[in-house]
Amino acid sequence: MRCQQCFRVTTLTALVFFGTRIGLAEPPPTISETQLRERFGEQEFTPEGGFVLRVGQKLPGLVWESPELVAKVVDDTTIPTRWFNEQFEEVETVEQPGRYYAYAEAPVPAGPKLRRAMTGCCVAQDLNLEELAKERVAESQDSAGLDQRHREIEAILRHWRRSEQGAIELAAIIEHGRLSHPPRKGQWQMEEATRHVRLKRKLMGWADKPIVKATPRRLPGEPAPVLRDAPLEETAGITREQVRELEDHLDQWYAESEEPMAVVVACRGVIVLAKGYGEVDGQPVTVDTPMSLDSAMKPLIGLQLATYVDRGFLSLDEPIGNYLPDFDTPRDRNLTFRAGHVHATGIHFPWDLAFTRLFYFHTWHESLIAHCKREWPPGERHRYGVVGVILSVRALELLRGRNYWDAMERDLFEPLGIRHVRPHNGFSAESLARIGVLLDNCGKYGPWEVFSPETHEAILPTSLHPYFPQIDMEYGIGLKDASHHLGHGAYGHGGGCGTLLAIQPQHHLVFAMVRNAPGKNSSKYRSKATALVQGWFTE
Repeated sequence: MRCQQCFRVTTLTALVFFGTRIGLAEPPPTISETQLRERFGEQEFTPEGGFVLRVGQKLPGLVWESPELVAKVVDDTTIPTRWFNEQFEEVETVEQPGRYYAYAEAPVPAGPKLRRAMTGCCVAQDLNLEELAKERVAESQDSAGLDQRHREIEAILRHWRRSEQGAIELAAIIEHGRLSHPPRKGQWQMEEATRHVRLKRKLMGWADKPIVKATPRRLPGEPAPVLRDAPLEETAGITREQVRELEDHLDQWYAESEEPMAVVVACRGVIVLAKGYGEVDGQPVTVDTPMSLDSAMKPLIGLQLATYVDRGFLSLDEPIGNYLPDFDTPRDRNLTFRAGHVHATGIHFPWDLAFTRLFYFHTWHESLIAHCKREWPPGERHRYGVVGVILSVRALELLRGRNYWDAMERDLFEPLGIRHVRPHNGFSAESLARIGVLLDNCGKYGPWEVFSPETHEAILPTSLHPYFPQIDMEYGIGLKDASHHLGHGAYGHGGGCGTLLAIQPQHHLVFAMVRNAPGKNSSKYRSKATALVQGWFTE
């Protein structure tokens, strides 16, 4: 059972996110036919009648959410629909309670068909959804008035019936019943995304191909350094006065911004400073509190790719189209995994789209991207974004047979002892520091070799000119230059929320900070904090 407050917040958030679907948001702005054709991949479709099914009914077709728009550029707006049960057997009627999966290849004005799959939930005939919703409301607000309770009940019912996220939550609630501990935020969506990956493998003819699992190798000799508590003397020169000066600065930063954060600084794996500030969800922040990653997720996805490269399962300079058929075209021969991770795809994926159509659990997201505008051939220019990373994880999911984050938790995080994470966008400072120590160790951590020193070298920031002659800059696989943080040779990545991972290999320094928002004067305070750390070995 979900916690009382968490369920209410999640439900209302979902209602806002799916506002266009359930009539809570403003109508879409006027769009020209040219704009509609250029961004047709953003058009949504949904099961006719909603996402809640009943035993015995004929499974519904999928219909466009904005049929009047689609009809402007598509002659036949009928969407051929296939349904599958939980065993991924194709069916035409609802046979028993549980999850059902709709798949469609919708007609488009030009380009590949728009492919998507979605989850519906069949409930037993004797299950009264209104009574179930009343139970959820009773759990979330014991003292609410009757009118407020009624509005909450109606909101929950709309969420279940008219959004896929609601159907997934309903299926999980029915399956798990009352839980002693609420699931992590995103847990159910991650598990469902893995089910969709398995369906995708079947539909794409991958069902008979073996699952590829890139797991760490056990080191034959002495274990590598790990993140640990140890005497400061093991850091080879850092003094308590220096650490105290940094802590005083962080205290001052929080006192002014009042924005929660947690920081872990390590040298040679030894924790030099570890401290949390503020509260999140009513709980004091510690270095184990998962907070936002945003673009600081890119190093994690880069490390995941590195493990597959290290095992020889794929190459950085291999076309992504070898795995995603929508990009298996002559114009995409240079759309490689490297091009994706160094932001040289040439595909225009607007930031407004990136933020509203988050890619974490959308297994067929590459189908949307296939309809995005091409601004230049892959490899000709660099422009920071997220589109190439999305294509990369969609390809890896086919190899691994799991949602990319689900796979990272099992194959990468678990061997490193990383547990304080939240599916898709939550990482603790302590967990981020472990990733920093892994990188500082050139791919090793404790008894494990996650990838070889050669692969570590291959993902570090380097000149792109040998790979893309028209791009004169340095960039890595989820990593970029961080010399402005920790001096010459430093690398890492940050996120728009203020989260930052930076590694200084010369002095084996790791700076890991997590935040949910930058806060007041963040740039000034962060610059001084990293300057203080950099100064420990340059004074």
